[in-house]
Amino acid sequence: MTKTIKSNEKSKWFHSDFKNDTVAVVLIAPGLNLLPSKMDSLAKFFASKKCDVLRISLGANPEHWTEKFSDSYDAALEHAEIMQRPLYFLGFSLGALVGIHYIARHPYQQFIKCALIAPATHTRAYTIIPALLAKIFPKGSLPSLNLEKYRERSRTTLAEYKKMRTLQNDIKITLKNNDMNIATLLITNPQDELVKSSDLVKFAGSNPMWNTLELTNKGSLLSKKYHHLIIDSDSIGAEEWEKLLQSLSNHFAL
Repeated sequence: MTKTIKSNEKSKWFHSDFKNDTVAVVLIAPGLNLLPSKMDSLAKFFASKKCDVLRISLGANPEHWTEKFSDSYDAALEHAEIMQRPLYFLGFSLGALVGIHYIARHPYQQFIKCALIAPATHTRAYTIIPALLAKIFPKGSLPSLNLEKYRERSRTTLAEYKKMRTLQNDIKITLKNNDMNIATLLITNPQDELVKSSDLVKFAGSNPMWNTLELTNKGSLLSKKYHHLIIDSDSIGAEEWEKLLQSLSNHFAL
């Protein structure tokens, strides 16, 4: 049985302090079994740049992921339309995958620009194993390898890995042809343990609307360096964090 370490966090709005001069609305989606609040450093950065931000929570039930994303997209789009401002998207790992899945399935969606941090679209071969095990042990789970202060639960269900694999398979054609013609910044770490960064960079290179940024976590302040984790100053160090924020600022013209 999956043990919950921390209470389930809900989606949260971060409104710009510059209410009369808001420039955009940003939807932010977290990774698999990641505390959603660990994306709040990025949410606060965008709010400081005159953006209204909806940082969402996908939750532990994989059958609700796409529905939760769709509902969050509708809420963010409605706010953007009321404000008459563009809608942007930033997703990390699973959150990026769910976002791409939504975009692939909804050709008339209105994201103007995207930033994808280590998207779980191109994962390493061994990530298939938990998805396969889910067929034998549908209620099984595996210990989370993420650092305790970043994870929402101590274990990740096999059903979650199975759903992730299903989402990947659902968008194979899109991933093969890179039909996502949205100005996109891809952010990777070449040493990533979970996603195949080289495949991601190659994928991005096939579309002139995509740009790439490579980061490292050599300056990480954490006791253990987890290369997939490139979402805040502690995980990548102050220098790389500033590099990331500057790149996001340039990409979104903030």
